[in-house]
Amino acid sequence: MISLRKLIFNGLNCCALGKLCAFSAVVIVFFQGSCSGPTSSSGSGAGHDGNPALMLALRAAPLKAPANVNLLSFRTTVEGISLTPAAGGSVNVPLNANLYQVDLVRLQSDSTLLAKSNSVPVGTYTNMVVSLSDPAVTYCRQTQGMAGCEAGSVITLSGAPATPIITTFPFPLVVVRGQNIGLAISVDIEKALTVNGQSQAITSVNLGAANVLTAMMLPPAPSSLPSTPLDFIEDVTGSVSSVDEGTQSVTIQTATRGPITAIANNSTIVSPNCVIFNLGSTFTCAKQGQVASLDTVLNLDGSVTLLEYDPLAITAGDWIEGIVGLPPSSSTQFQLVTNDFVLADNNSLIGSNLGLGASVQITLVRPKPFQVDDKGLVVPNTLFLGATDASVLAPGQTLTVHLVSFTPSTGTTLAAANVDFVYLRFTRVTGNVANVAPPNTFTMQSFPSFLGLTFPVTVQLSTGSPSTNFDGVTSASDLASGQTASVRALYFGPPTGPTPTPTPLSAAKVRVP
Repeated sequence: MISLRKLIFNGLNCCALGKLCAFSAVVIVFFQGSCSGPTSSSGSGAGHDGNPALMLALRAAPLKAPANVNLLSFRTTVEGISLTPAAGGSVNVPLNANLYQVDLVRLQSDSTLLAKSNSVPVGTYTNMVVSLSDPAVTYCRQTQGMAGCEAGSVITLSGAPATPIITTFPFPLVVVRGQNIGLAISVDIEKALTVNGQSQAITSVNLGAANVLTAMMLPPAPSSLPSTPLDFIEDVTGSVSSVDEGTQSVTIQTATRGPITAIANNSTIVSPNCVIFNLGSTFTCAKQGQVASLDTVLNLDGSVTLLEYDPLAITAGDWIEGIVGLPPSSSTQFQLVTNDFVLADNNSLIGSNLGLGASVQITLVRPKPFQVDDKGLVVPNTLFLGATDASVLAPGQTLTVHLVSFTPSTGTTLAAANVDFVYLRFTRVTGNVANVAPPNTFTMQSFPSFLGLTFPVTVQLSTGSPSTNFDGVTSASDLASGQTASVRALYFGPPTGPTPTPTPLSAAKVRVP
């Protein structure tokens, strides 16, 4: 029997789918070899031909009391990173994009590839300097007992540029020849924001405050990573700029974080979308010009291994991904706060007219049936699948929408987009572990209040292929009641109503900070 999902996809217009104490020096050993120039992240590995390699990932430590704040976006731009030698001067570490823009809310559960270099000279480094600009947080107020932000309460508050200096462990850092190294820069969201818990207001944004930025050695311990990789780099979404079937490599061009090239192996899987799009069930599903999401791991040599390939559209196009803050205003209209977007290769409707954290008024125009981008994870029956009406949408859901038109914001008027297709995608959210029932589920509570989840809810875990990935713990068995946990999960709405969803969250990733 043909599934509802396949029937729906087969009816879609292809054009629309077009998708750190410093008590001693830490000795880092690099491979023998000449110090050549920086390598691009679009290469297969920074440490090839014996060159040393330094890999930098970026992640975020969440608010420890998430229920007091409704954080919809926290953007910043990384303008530069350098290491300071003890002898003086500065050693630049090239970023993966010239101006690397990121939403830190997404990094509560995830890591992103920030920089790679194969030209770090031998020596002792006393600190790392990170230049940040354009910090801004988007948040809202919420009435207790209600789901969704209060009307007119979505606020964006900007902060000043900052140049924090990381001096704690693993600095001072002694670099000698012999082995490659990975570091993660962590942004502590709680230390960067001043929050009034009673009014739910964020009153200041300061990325230059004490200890907002720290560094850690990779890989994290513990985690569910295989034995050799440094970190999970997941849900890398953008346009497929190249595919090489000979080397089994695919390159994704993101809108704000540069390109990433991943190489498939015998363990790589493809999502159900490959079959739905009639593209087979192997790596041959990947084609240049698609819009796609990659789940990957960053390796010690700087290469990136493809875990799963997930095509979202078979032709190029403009897409916005964002979180629903307000309840839908009608059956055809709702707002998204932008967390990511994809730009068409040519004649982009968005161009340079949209930024992370921006609110966009969405109007459904002759929409095709909504889809769940489940990536093969375990999901419940849901009213979302096959719907064409905004009434099924819930605050806290993350959606990706395909644009047919776009009007930039002017003054106080929000940007607006007409869309004809909606995916349910992965919400990043933090709460506390309530109970554990490994390996298949655990319960979470104390979510941001705008979700309207005032009681513990069940988080579905996947143990097959694909499986839920873990960071800070090795598996669900290591979770403990009272822990803070961040998840990247499909959110199906509150488990209430005549047909309640027993597992409203299906997690692709669980991180214990």
